[in-house]
Amino acid sequence: MSYSTRAHAGFSLISLMIGMVIGLFLIGATFKIYNDSKNSFSTRNVIAEVSEDQRFALDDMRRILVMAGRGILSAEDSFTNRQPFPAVSASASGSGIFDGGGSASDTIAVRFRRGPSCGSYQNVGVGTRPSMVRFYVTDNNGDGSADELVCELTTYASGSPTTVTRTLVSGVQMLKALYGIDDNADGYADRYLSPSAIEDNTIVSVPTGASSAWAKVVSIRIALMSGSQSTLPFPIRKATSGNLNVLGMTVSEPDTAHMFKVTSTTLAFRNLNPVIQRQ
Repeated sequence: MSYSTRAHAGFSLISLMIGMVIGLFLIGATFKIYNDSKNSFSTRNVIAEVSEDQRFALDDMRRILVMAGRGILSAEDSFTNRQPFPAVSASASGSGIFDGGGSASDTIAVRFRRGPSCGSYQNVGVGTRPSMVRFYVTDNNGDGSADELVCELTTYASGSPTTVTRTLVSGVQMLKALYGIDDNADGYADRYLSPSAIEDNTIVSVPTGASSAWAKVVSIRIALMSGSQSTLPFPIRKATSGNLNVLGMTVSEPDTAHMFKVTSTTLAFRNLNPVIQRQ
């Protein structure tokens, strides 16, 4: 019995090449989908990392800063070392508020007698100077760039200042703050100004019965610019570093390898509201 030639025919070279091309195409498409998914997942993690750090930092700052003025009597406003806001320092290394202007981070500082802090809960009697809490950005690793948001607590119960510091979050590049001025004593901020502007009596007048224009401050607007600890996938990185707006100040991103983001919040100093009695 004979068999036809067609029954013994195999795949031609052209058929094999077509099959190989289709296989390579499918492998390439699968690899691209996997790589894109991996980059997307990594990018989402980097964004979540920055957002979570900023949320934690602002929440911690909020619970402390709203205590400004708590337990400080109105009669103490004439004493500069007992007022809810310490004096503005001429340099970032000073012990009070610092206005970094258009090129540097600010230092935020408040005083109060009772409330949470970055150390123990404060419950200071009237006979003792109020505790002071400061927030500022520092270069902890010595690489020349700001990278940590620090909370500093100073107490005076022992007669001499005792200072405790702790790091809130890393990766912070810039901290800026504007203070809400209540010009008509209705409990709401009419404008937001820098610390230097508040101390300029041609910009903010000192209210009757007060010793400084800081008596008009009822709220604060805070902005944090921070970067991720993890790096972005190479295909996601920008070709050049961009600029970010931090409360009106233009700040250049340090590099393209990390994700940088600005988050801001506004909170009221409830104990300094002229409509509400001090607690």
